[in-house]
Amino acid sequence: EKMTPKENFAFVNAYLNRIGPVIRKNRGYIDKFMGDGVMALFQNNPDSAVKAAIDMQHEIFKYNNHAEKNEKHRIKIGIGINTGKMMLGTLGESNRMEGSVISDAVNLASRLENLTKTYGCNIIISEETYKNLNKKLFKIRKIDTVHVKGKTKSTGIYEVIDGEETEIRLLKIKSNSKFKKAILNYQNQNFEDALKLFREILSLNSKDYLCKVYIDRCKDLIKKGWDKNNWSYVEKLENK
Repeated sequence: EKMTPKENFAFVNAYLNRIGPVIRKNRGYIDKFMGDGVMALFQNNPDSAVKAAIDMQHEIFKYNNHAEKNEKHRIKIGIGINTGKMMLGTLGESNRMEGSVISDAVNLASRLENLTKTYGCNIIISEETYKNLNKKLFKIRKIDTVHVKGKTKSTGIYEVIDGEETEIRLLKIKSNSKFKKAILNYQNQNFEDALKLFREILSLNSKDYLCKVYIDRCKDLIKKGWDKNNWSYVEKLENK
């Protein structure tokens, strides 16, 4: 809001000039630019997609360090990744056509990108992407099971920890076993124990926003009570 339209164009294009080469370096194909957003495809290679996402975040960290020195605003981006079948074709009418991809897999990737704001994670991947990854290449933690709007089935979602700045990344890796235990307690309705563990993690890493999300959930359930027989840990999300 502080920029003129001309300044906005210059800023967005400067950002895209940093991101585009990172995607291509990791064998990705840019399907389209959507304002300041990018849809990229990685054929049969989720490892490359995740590696590109990590590199994109590191590029943003460099930008922010430069921006801070020059008294400019820092930026933050969220990336959602899903794996599945899709069709590449043309959309439009006789006087205006463009190439694009259509599939349910694309829609879920878009939902995951939006969830990065909800969960405070830089990179979120789907269960299907996680299954197809070389797990030795990345540091990942499961963060939730969600039922997104427009989908009939729930899906596990995971955070790629490598997409964080160094200090936060190391703290999340260090607390990962405790985090898994806290999630398990939450799923088993042991909310008091889960709350204690999430608070312990947050005391060591105040920037682990995900712990704040679960602390709020636990406190709300403990305060209001819940139906033990019908409660489900699957988070139903109403927003697209």
